[in-house]
Amino acid sequence: MRDMTRREEQVGFVTTATIQGIDAVPVTVEVSVGSGLPGIHIVGMPDTAIQEAKQRVRQALKAAHFEMRNRFVVVNLAPGSVRKVGSGFDLPIALGFLIATGQINPELVKNRLCVGELSLDGSVKAIFGQLAYEHIAQERGWGLMTGPTVAGVFTQRGQEHICLEHLSDLRSGCFAQPEPTMVTSGDTGTDYADIAGNDLAKRALQIAAAGSHGLLMVGPPGSGKTMLASRLPSILPPLAEDERVESALIHSVAGLPFDWILQGERPFRAPHHGASRAGLIGGGNPTTAGEVSLAHNGVLFLDELPEFGSSVLQLLRQPMEQGFVTLARASGTVVFPARFMFVAASNPCPCGFYGDPKRSCTCTVPQISRYQGKVGGPLMDRIEIIVDVWRSDAAHVLNTGQGTSSAQLKEGVMRARAFATQRQARDEEQGLIANSTLANGSGAALLASCRFGTKERASLEMMAERYQLSGRGIMCAVAVARTIADMEESERVTSEHLLEAMSFRKNDRESVAA
Repeated sequence: MRDMTRREEQVGFVTTATIQGIDAVPVTVEVSVGSGLPGIHIVGMPDTAIQEAKQRVRQALKAAHFEMRNRFVVVNLAPGSVRKVGSGFDLPIALGFLIATGQINPELVKNRLCVGELSLDGSVKAIFGQLAYEHIAQERGWGLMTGPTVAGVFTQRGQEHICLEHLSDLRSGCFAQPEPTMVTSGDTGTDYADIAGNDLAKRALQIAAAGSHGLLMVGPPGSGKTMLASRLPSILPPLAEDERVESALIHSVAGLPFDWILQGERPFRAPHHGASRAGLIGGGNPTTAGEVSLAHNGVLFLDELPEFGSSVLQLLRQPMEQGFVTLARASGTVVFPARFMFVAASNPCPCGFYGDPKRSCTCTVPQISRYQGKVGGPLMDRIEIIVDVWRSDAAHVLNTGQGTSSAQLKEGVMRARAFATQRQARDEEQGLIANSTLANGSGAALLASCRFGTKERASLEMMAERYQLSGRGIMCAVAVARTIADMEESERVTSEHLLEAMSFRKNDRESVAA
């Protein structure tokens, strides 16, 4: 009986977690110290970074002046069926060893999730994914022990979070607290007032912002497409509380700053056209979030759209429709949220001047056809608004700073969204579940929310036939018309609303090939 007790005292248990997608999955670190050939053996599907923890843990414990003789040490990461990744297992393995050898009190880690990377001098470093660890700890009612870091969203709400600066601090039991969050704005401070002219493009962007519609700007080089897109976050409403947590969690796992997201600023991602499939959609080993997920609740801007790989662009179809990305890998299936506002810019041809009234195009017809065909019809069919953007005259350029401001455009966006929310509440009371965006509502509910009369229905059929729109194209035009009506605080969608919405679809076959 005495031998059994002694054996139990030689095992240390520490709770930690591993990242899967953007979620933290609890893992129990069991450290057994017994007789046998000296060495540390880690089992339980660890990755390379965890296997390398053997050397880091051994040297860090020596640097902190803990007793570290050559012993037979087995580290089990349970459950064994879950793949474990990251260097955050350094600290829990060291803690488990110290508990198993009786060098620290097990109460130090009781009801605490411990995660951190060790330096060879014994200091502890925080790792990526802090918010994910905070989230799972909050759900389970645990405290958190990490390396020095700033306060996260759950810490700011009162969750216990202690910071271990050095392993030697375990002797005194005196731990630091997370540092106050230093807010750094992700906003560039740009304003639409900086852009004189381009009123049609600004109108299209305002409609897109009001209804979260996808938008494509087509125009020659120097027409201001990138400038217009980069200012879009300035007219979008701030993030809601749940949206802040979602977006900040993704950025935290990716190792990117997220403090400005917690202040309500929406993400704006503009990947280069050389981005790979994994970079745009997500992937790699371990599986990480792509640009579409980093743009969650914000804007994904693809400049020079036809320059992106055709196979890469077609991967956007699922997140644009469903709001998430599903990645199937040998180690399991990972789901990343990816609900974003899609904005793109394109030249009409390789030289950029096809259709320009002031400069001749030097491209051949086959070159133009191939260039426009790179985007692909299925993706084009999912973009609700297409607008031509032309170069401004010299007089407009000299009036820079006097154009329509972001504040003016945002006022219309907020008014439209407020009216749409009230209208949808009334529609629900009447048995309708309507939404002005195709991604969030059924086609039948969208049509019902428009309250078409005989005249509007006939106009829609005529325009759809004239522009040879697909079924999806028709619903895109209806969704945009519903948003335009919301901007005018109109319960019904009229023929005038449909006509303006259709004007943003007629270039579907003329400016950029579908």
